[in-house]
Amino acid sequence: MILRSELKQNAKNQLKNNWRLAIGIIIVCTLISWIPNILYGTDNKSFAMSIIIPIITLAITGPLTIGQCKFFINLANKSNPEFSDLWYGFNNILKAIGITLLVGIIVFIGTILLIIPGIILAFRYSQVYYIMAENPEISVIDCLKESARIMKGHKMNLFILQLSFIGWIILMGITCGIAGLYVLPYYNATLSNFYLEIKE
Repeated sequence: MILRSELKQNAKNQLKNNWRLAIGIIIVCTLISWIPNILYGTDNKSFAMSIIIPIITLAITGPLTIGQCKFFINLANKSNPEFSDLWYGFNNILKAIGITLLVGIIVFIGTILLIIPGIILAFRYSQVYYIMAENPEISVIDCLKESARIMKGHKMNLFILQLSFIGWIILMGITCGIAGLYVLPYYNATLSNFYLEIKE
């Protein structure tokens, strides 16, 4: 049985001496993720940029997400988390892009057919970045299969866990994102603990 309170308490304990490092990871990851939006805003909406920007987004999003997962897994495992973990996903950039693209397509198709299947698929494949962060040698397809396997029977657990942060998310909105300096490391650390719990 997965106890949300235990996952959250573990996350707080793990962050106790690592807040500055975790906040730095979140800030840098967020700033880099804004690059495509900045390019889109400064361009005159040319056809070339409409093609280039999605490619840049894919090239940035997947590797950064894997790197962020690597950092928070190391944090949860007390395995000497470092800022350099953020770049870890770029070591397997093609797999990172492939998994981001494939999951996006699967969830998009499920959402078009009916919204609920799209949501279910999103939860089924929600652990792919954690799996890739721990097992860079496995294929994209095997990564999807493993996420589906470990999420079997845990989709509602993850949904409720994420829902329990709704108050914090509202606070982020009220504070124009400033509260995110606390909320996002806490949220990501909690999700990493969730992954480590269900993968066994």
